[in-house]
Amino acid sequence: MRLCIDYHAVNRVTRRHSHPLPHIDECLEQLHGAKYYSSIDLKSGYHQLKIKEDDIPKTAFNTRYGSFEWLVLPFGLMNAPPIFQKTMNSVLGNCLDKFAMVYLDDILIYSKTKEEHYRHLRYVLEKLRGAKLIANLKKCELFKTELEFVGFQVSAAGILPSRKKVKAIQEWPVPTNVQEVRQFVGLASHYRRFIKGFASLAAPLTELTKGTGAKKRAIVWTKDCQVAFGKLKDRMTAAPILVPPNPDAPYVVETDASDYAVGAVLLQQAERNYPAQERELLAILHALRTWRCFIDGRRYTVFSDHHPLKYFRSKTKPTPRLTRWIAEIELYDPDIQYKPGRENHVPDLLSRRNGPNCTTDTQLLEPNYLYALKAIQESDWPKFYTLVEENWPPTYKDLLTKHKEKFVVCADQVFRIIKNGNDKYEARYVLFARRADLVQEFHKSVGHASKITVLDLMRKRWWWPGMCADIQEWLAACEQCQLAANADRKSHHAPMKPLEVPPAFSRWHLDFIGELPTTINGNRWLLVAVDYATNWTIARAVPDATGEAIANFLYEEIVMRFSCPNEILTDRGANFMSNVLNYYMGRLKINHLRTSSFHARTNSKVERTNGILKQMLRKFAHGKIHHWDQFVDPAVFAYQVCKHRTTGFSPYFLVYGQEPNLPGDMLPPFIRVTENKPGHTAVVTGRVPIVRKIREAHALAEKRLQDNAAKDKAKWDAAIKPQTFSVGDHVLMRHENKFSLEYNWKGPFKILKANLDTHIYQLQDLNGKVYGSWVHTDRLRPIHTNSSISAEPWYDPTAARAIERRYMDAATKLAFVRG
Repeated sequence: MRLCIDYHAVNRVTRRHSHPLPHIDECLEQLHGAKYYSSIDLKSGYHQLKIKEDDIPKTAFNTRYGSFEWLVLPFGLMNAPPIFQKTMNSVLGNCLDKFAMVYLDDILIYSKTKEEHYRHLRYVLEKLRGAKLIANLKKCELFKTELEFVGFQVSAAGILPSRKKVKAIQEWPVPTNVQEVRQFVGLASHYRRFIKGFASLAAPLTELTKGTGAKKRAIVWTKDCQVAFGKLKDRMTAAPILVPPNPDAPYVVETDASDYAVGAVLLQQAERNYPAQERELLAILHALRTWRCFIDGRRYTVFSDHHPLKYFRSKTKPTPRLTRWIAEIELYDPDIQYKPGRENHVPDLLSRRNGPNCTTDTQLLEPNYLYALKAIQESDWPKFYTLVEENWPPTYKDLLTKHKEKFVVCADQVFRIIKNGNDKYEARYVLFARRADLVQEFHKSVGHASKITVLDLMRKRWWWPGMCADIQEWLAACEQCQLAANADRKSHHAPMKPLEVPPAFSRWHLDFIGELPTTINGNRWLLVAVDYATNWTIARAVPDATGEAIANFLYEEIVMRFSCPNEILTDRGANFMSNVLNYYMGRLKINHLRTSSFHARTNSKVERTNGILKQMLRKFAHGKIHHWDQFVDPAVFAYQVCKHRTTGFSPYFLVYGQEPNLPGDMLPPFIRVTENKPGHTAVVTGRVPIVRKIREAHALAEKRLQDNAAKDKAKWDAAIKPQTFSVGDHVLMRHENKFSLEYNWKGPFKILKANLDTHIYQLQDLNGKVYGSWVHTDRLRPIHTNSSISAEPWYDPTAARAIERRYMDAATKLAFVRG
C-alpha cells in the first residue's frame, strides 16, 4: 500500500523544478547491439530521499488518527518526479547512455557480452551502494537475454510491446463513452510506433473524441469504429520486432501527406484546409521533430512525392506560416529529394539506406526465424537471405536476377564468383562446421599473420556470408597471438590516483640506482631517498643492495637528521622486503608502503630524481666511470639548489628558508639584497624570520604540488581507456624480465580477488595456484576466447543449419553449370 496525499494546495505555491524526465523512445534507441540485460527496481524509491528539515512541516496531513508529517519524499508533490530523476541521473551520471538508463526508480543495464555485463552491473551496484539506495530484490532481474522495461519487451532481437499491455488491449471491451475511447486510443497510441499507419487506422475513433461535452457523453459506435477498434487490436497482436537503429549508418526520411494525416499524426480541422504544399511541408517538419534524436548532427536525405518541395528554400514571398516552418526546417539542414508517389511506398518510415536506389518494402519476420537468420547473416546481405524462405514475395524478383551471375556449381560444389578489378576468382563455399578449423589452419600456416593478410589469402579460395567478421573473431581468440601481442598498452592504463601531499619529512621515497660499475672503493649501488613535500634528496654509495645497508642508511641519514618519518615508500624488491628492514621499521612504527609488482609509476617521485642524478654523475665523472662515488655529494648538492618545476622552490630553500651561498657569489649572505624587480619587495635575507618564511614556502609548495597532481591526472585520464575486471574474469599478465624470444604475456589467469580502489588484483592460474603478489591492472589484458560464438542467446544450431541447407538450395538454383 502506498499513501498518496492530496497536495494541490502545496503544489499551487511551489516553484516548479524543471528537470525533465527521460524520453522513453530515446532511451530504447540506446540498446543497439545489446544482448544481456539486468533491471533494478528501487524499493519505495521516493521514500529513500529525505525531506529538507525546514520543509517537513509543509508535508503535514490529517487522518482520523491525528496529524502526520513526511520525513521522506512522498507521492503527490509536483516536484517529486523531477527531483527523484535528477538524483538518479547524478548517481549514475557517468554510465548513462553508455551501458545504463534510468527512468525514475527503474534502472536498466545493457551490455554486448557477458563479461562486459559483469563489469557494468558491478559498477551500477557500487554506485547505488555509495548513494545508500536500496533495491527491491524481488523485482530485480539479472543477466537476462529478454526482459520488460517501462512497458516494452527488450531483447537482442529488438523491442516489442509489453505482453501484459498487449493482453489488456486485446481484452478491452467496446467503449461506451468519450472517456473510454480516449483511454483505449491513449493506451494503443503508446505503441503507435509498432503499428504502420496508426493515425489512419485510429481516425474513426479519434473523431469520436472531438467536440465539447462531458467525458461520460455517449457516442455513436459505427461500423467504421468497430473496424478500427478490431484492426488496432489485431495489429498489436502481430506487432513487429523493432530493431534499434545503428547510429553509424546513414538515414533516410520518407514523408507524405493526405487530407487527414501527415506521416503518422492526425490533422486538426484547420490543418486539413492547408494547401497541398503546406501539408507536405508539415509532414517533413513533423518527421524531423519526431526523429531529431537520430538525425541531429548527421547527414541524411528526405524523400517526398511533392516535387516543388525540392526548391522550398528558393520560394518567393512565402506566407508567415511557411516562413516559420522553413526557418525551423533549416535548423535540421535536410537534403530534400523528389521521389514519385508510385515509388514512395513507405511514408512515415525511418529506414536504412544502402545506396541511392534503396528498396523501401518492409518485411516483417517471425522472431524465431529472425534469431536463426542472424546466426549466419551478413549485414551486406540481409535481403538475399529472404530468398531461401518459402513463398518469398514477388518484390524480390529483381534481386533474384541481380544475384544470378554470382554463383557457379561444379562437381556438386557451390562457388562464389568474386571480381576484383580485372581479376576474377571462384571461391568455394564453406559449410558452417568447417569454417573455424579452416581459418585456424590458414592462420597458423602463414605464421599467425594479421586479419588483413589471412582474409586476403582466404577470400581468393573460400567464401561464406559474414566471412570477414568471423575471421576477425577467431583470430582475436588465437592464444599464441594474444601471448605474443605488443606489451605496450598505455591507452588501457588505470586512471591516475595522486598521492596526498604529507608534511615535510613525513614520507620518504627510496630506491636503488644500479648495478653501476664497481668503484675503487668497492661501491656498486647508489641508494637514493627523496622527501615528497620538499624534494630534499639524500644519496649514499654502497657496495651491496641489502636490507642491512638500507636499515643503516635509514637510521643515519633520515632518522638521526630529520627525525622518524611516518611512511617509507619503496618497490617490492627483495632487499626492501627483507626481514631485517621490516623488523627495524616495525620497531620505529614506520608504515612501510610498497608499490604493486613492476609498477614503478607509483614511486615516480624517486624514479624521476634517479634519472636526473644519473645524468649529473655521467657529466661529473667525465669518463671516469670507476670513480663515480666521488661525485655523489656534488651531484646531490647541485640538485638541492636548483628550483623545482612543480613547487617553484629549490629543496634547499624549503629546508633552510634561504637561498644557498654558491661558489662565485661576491657578497656574504647577510648583506646580500634581492633584486628589486617590479612586483617584488626588496628583502634582506638575514633579517626576515626564517621560520615564517619556511612555513609560507611549505604552504605554497604544497598547493602547487596538489594543483600539478590534479592537472597531470586530468591529462592522463583524458588519454586512456581504463579497463576493470571482475572476480572470475580470465586475463593475461605482462611478462616482465623476459628473454628476447619469450612471450610478452603470461597466462591465462583467473581473477581471484579485486581491489577496485587501487586497481590491483590477486590472480590464480588454471591449476589453482595463487600468484604471489597482487598485480596492477596496467599489467593485465583481457583474454579472448571463441566461447561467445556458441553462447550467443540467439544462436540455434538446428535452425541455423536448416537455413543453411535452404540457402545452398537457393544458390544452386541461381547458379549455372559450367559446360
